[in-house]
Amino acid sequence: MRMTYEEILAWIDEYFDAFDKYGQNPDTIHRMDEYFAKDFVFNPFIDHVGKVAGRDNWYKVLCSHPSGIEKLTAEDVVIDERRQVFVAQIKAELWDRDTNQLLLSKRYLARYPLIEEEGRPKIERLDFFWEVLPAGALEIDDVFERDWKRQREQA
Repeated sequence: MRMTYEEILAWIDEYFDAFDKYGQNPDTIHRMDEYFAKDFVFNPFIDHVGKVAGRDNWYKVLCSHPSGIEKLTAEDVVIDERRQVFVAQIKAELWDRDTNQLLLSKRYLARYPLIEEEGRPKIERLDFFWEVLPAGALEIDDVFERDWKRQREQA
């Protein structure tokens, strides 16, 4: 199933909308099965952030920080129709779930190779880079760590 440029662009809009609605909630995360391949790999180019292999393992990561919710906006997209891949510059806003306060904003650069699985396009891999914020700024890992600390204390 080869998609045209316009079909990939529409799929990208659909994906980012679905991610914001369902992609960080354990009750709805499997709605993202429509977008992530079973053998999905998260491949970060970030110090101290490890690779994640497998869609279910990726979902555990996405749902492991319930108090900090990422809202993603694709600000710029480059599509390679021939190779069925796109690259997106993404504005990520991290919101506190309880207070609805914006905690931080940063940019990501992500490469998404697509494959066909179950008759539809899916993300095979996410090659991922993120903006380094100024020293002393609240970072995403700071927010996620508070959830991970709570999980360890409850275990």
